[in-house]
Parts: sequence; structure tokens; C-alpha cells
Amino acid sequence: MLKVSSLSRKSEIFSELTQVWSIAWPLVLSNILNVTVGLIDFKMVGALGVVSIAAVGMAKQVNMLIMVIMIAVSGGASVLIAHAHGAADPLKVREISARSVTIMLITALLLVTPVGLLFSRKILFFLGAETSVIESGASYLMILFAGSIFTMFNFAVSGILLGVGRTKISLNLLIFINFLNIFFNWIFINGIGPIKPYGVAGAAIGTILARALGSVAGFRILSSHKYNIGIKLRDYFAWDTSLLLKIFQLGGPRSLQGVVRNFSNLILMKIISLLPMATVSISAYSVSTQVRMTSSFVGLAFMSAAMARVGYNMGRKNPRTAEMSGWLSAFTASAIMTLTAICFLIFPEQIMSFFTDDAEVIRMGRTFFMTVAIAEPVMAFAFALGGALRGGGEALHPFIYSSISDIVIVISAGYFFAIYLKLGFSGIAYAIALSAFTRAIPTAVDFALGKWKKKRLI
Repeated sequence: MLKVSSLSRKSEIFSELTQVWSIAWPLVLSNILNVTVGLIDFKMVGALGVVSIAAVGMAKQVNMLIMVIMIAVSGGASVLIAHAHGAADPLKVREISARSVTIMLITALLLVTPVGLLFSRKILFFLGAETSVIESGASYLMILFAGSIFTMFNFAVSGILLGVGRTKISLNLLIFINFLNIFFNWIFINGIGPIKPYGVAGAAIGTILARALGSVAGFRILSSHKYNIGIKLRDYFAWDTSLLLKIFQLGGPRSLQGVVRNFSNLILMKIISLLPMATVSISAYSVSTQVRMTSSFVGLAFMSAAMARVGYNMGRKNPRTAEMSGWLSAFTASAIMTLTAICFLIFPEQIMSFFTDDAEVIRMGRTFFMTVAIAEPVMAFAFALGGALRGGGEALHPFIYSSISDIVIVISAGYFFAIYLKLGFSGIAYAIALSAFTRAIPTAVDFALGKWKKKRLI
């Protein structure tokens, strides 16, 4: 009897691990794909000169503001959809999916597009862009804002597919959109045949055209019962204020988390600028964080996978399996990031040398990677468990833990180590490593206590 029970338990763990992995790996590839396409965009625009690179770079930073709204809506909707999907309630899945799309489209038409068209130049001026950069950047931004309805629709589709655990479909859609993006950008930036070259504006035109065609494919996906969604056209015209509030209640803290993280990075950059070798330190930090951002894709992917699986199992009224989903996601993410950490420890100079040949920048980067390598598996663990808490309906606590980690620990410890103790750039690395532990410990304790199991979302 004990052997049968043990085998059954192992089978259950393996089955759940397989489900977590099937959701996570397409998300890792999606994140890598998005960064790759962004780099290709910069490469094509780079041929137009430094002003064009600066214009697109600043415009992309401004465009990130839209992400706050998109994450708030799609993140909250994904959790609710996962619960409804787990409860085997297709009508509720359809209802939540349709409402999230409607909210996105209304926000795009009534807020994002008008504000973008009216204030693009003013925003770039406020950020300190030169006149030539403002002109190019504004043309790029205004086109992106004009087509924000397609951007937000595609983001809503990705959130819905995550909720029903169909991230492979989301990845296929993203490949389709990004292939078109590169193709159209090349045409409209450089011109071909009767199409004249539009330069920087051409990059925006190509992006919006690709997202528009992607929206057509996304609409077909949402309308199909094949993917457990099956939205009918009339569903988009219904309104539910209570559902809207619940979506923002669940997704809002996650979007604010991104705002806090960016604010923390700006303050940390200011602290680095106070160091004796400020320019070299900022260069080392910029390269190092870019590489870390790539490695963080694993933690972010398993955060979403944990959110989807915990939500699904809670919808099935199976909190024990939901808890298993969270721990499996966290330990798997941590295990994969351990491999990345080993690469950071063994090849720090080679990693830095790929981006620069400055000996001092490479030396600083080596110290940075060898320090934060210890914390990478811990941070991935914290990311995944934060997603698990959100999947269980506890959205506020992960925001609090991450905010304390990013603001209080990183900034105060960074200043203390780097400036007060005069440890220089190494002190920044120590602070970042410390913040991983101060985020992971309370998140793990909160998840283990299990109060989130008592929440009912649908």
C-alpha cells in the first residue's frame, strides 16, 4: 500500500512538473525573441546615424509606460482565467477574456493614443532630448501610439493564452509577428520599389503593421474553441465594473512593481555616479545588468508558469496540488539559474569581453558577476514563488517584498557598501546579491504559511 502511494505521489509530482515546464519554456523563448528583435531594430536604425539610435532608444523608454497598463490588465486577467479554467467553467473563461480585451481597447482608444499624439514631443523634451532627437523620436512615438490598439490587443491575447496554459500558441503568434516586424521595418526604413524610405518613422510603421496582422491572427485564436476560449463578437460589448476592479486589484501591484524596479535602477545609477571612476563603473554596470536581464528571463517565465498552474489548481479546488505547483516552479527555476550562475563564475571575463575591450570595465564586471552569481538561483526562486502567490490571489504581498528589496535594500545597502564603506563598485554587487535573499525569504515564508489558499476569486 505504501509503495502504491509513493508511486502515485511521484507520478503526481512528475505530471505537475511537466505541466509547469510546458508553460515556462515557450515564455523563456518569447522573452529572448523580443530582446533579439529589439536589437535587430537598433541595428537597422543604427545605419541611419547616432541621432536615429538616440531617438529610437528614448522613444522605446517612453513607450514602456504603456507596459504598466498592459501588465495590470493582462496580469490580473491571467490569474482569473486560470482559476476559471481550473474550475472547468468555459463561460467564465470567455467572459473574463472578452472583458480584458475590451478594457485594453478602450484604454488604447481613449487614453494611450490621444495622450501619445498630443504629448510625444513634450515628453521627449522633458527627458532632455536634443531638437534633432525630438523630431525623429516624436515621429516614431506618434506612430506607435496611433497603433497602440494593436499593441494592447496582442498583449491581451498573450495574457489570455497564459491563463489557459497555451503559451506555445502565444510563442507561435509572437514568432509570426516578430518575423513580419523585421521584414516590414527593413522595407519602410530603407525603402524598396515604390515605397520611399521613411527612416526612423519607418521602424514604427513596420512595427504597427506587423502587430495589426498579428491582431487578425489573435482574433481568430480568441474566437476558436480549440484553445479553450471561444469568445463571441457580442461578448466584447458587455461591461462588468466589479470584474474590472478585480482585474486591476490582481494585476495592478505587478505593474507597479515594474515602476518601482525602474525607479530603483535610476537611484542606483545615481549612487554609481558618485564613485571615483564613475564613467567606467556605469559602463560595467550597464553591461552587467544587460546580461543579467537576459538571465532573468528564466525567473520571469517560471513566475508566469507558477501563476498559471497555481491558479488552475485553485480553480479545481485542489490547494495541495496548487502548493506543489508553486514549489516545483521555484525549485526548477532555481536549478536552471544555478547553471547560469556557474557560467557567471567560470566565464566572467569572456562575458564582459564580448561587449567591451576596456580592461577596467572587464575587471569590474568580473567582480560583479562573481558576486551576484551566488544570488541568481535565489532571485529566480523568489520570482517563481511571487508568481505562485499571485496565482493564489495574493497580489499585494509579492509587491511589498519586491519593493522593500528593490528600494530599501538595494539603495540603502548600495550606498552603505559602495560609498560609506568605500568598497566602490563591488559594494553595488554586494547590495544586489543581498536583495535577492531579503526578497526570497519573506516570499517563501508567506507561501509556506498558506493563507493564500483561503482566497476565492471566482
